[in-house]
Parts: sequence; C-alpha cells; structure tokens
Amino acid sequence: MAEAHEGFGELSGLVVPPVGAVVETADPWEPYQLLDACGAVVGPVAEYLKDLQAIGRPATTQRSYALALLRWFRPVNCTMS
Repeated sequence: MAEAHEGFGELSGLVVPPVGAVVETADPWEPYQLLDACGAVVGPVAEYLKDLQAIGRPATTQRSYALALLRWFRPVNCTMS
C-alpha cells in the first residue's frame, strides 16, 4: 500500500474560492453563460456552448458542461481594465 505524503490527501481544510458562476439567461439560443471572477463571459466557453446548441444538445447538457468547466476556470484571475 502506498504511503501518504505529509500534506497530501487531506482535503478537509481545502477552501476553493467561490469565484465565477454559471448563470441562466432568458435567451433560448444561449441558455447558460459561464462568468469569470469579474462577471465577464468566458469567451472560449461561450463558443463551446454555442457549438453544443448548434448540434442540438439540450440546455441541461449545456448547463452540466458549463458547471464542469467552471471548476477549470475558477483558479483564473480576471484583469480589470
């Protein structure tokens, strides 16, 4: 059995900052958007969700994928200009 290294494996103290969000829109052609920490739409994800919409994936699939991608984009800091 592999030994646990000190500091690894214990996640009870892990804190993930609640930045970014998946929001529902009133637009049937863009039902969900992924927003970064500054509240701006994440462009590459928006394009991906549009592709899903174009090939007929339901809004629930788009939401699910957006939530999964939110976990990837959370560590990214925004730049205010």
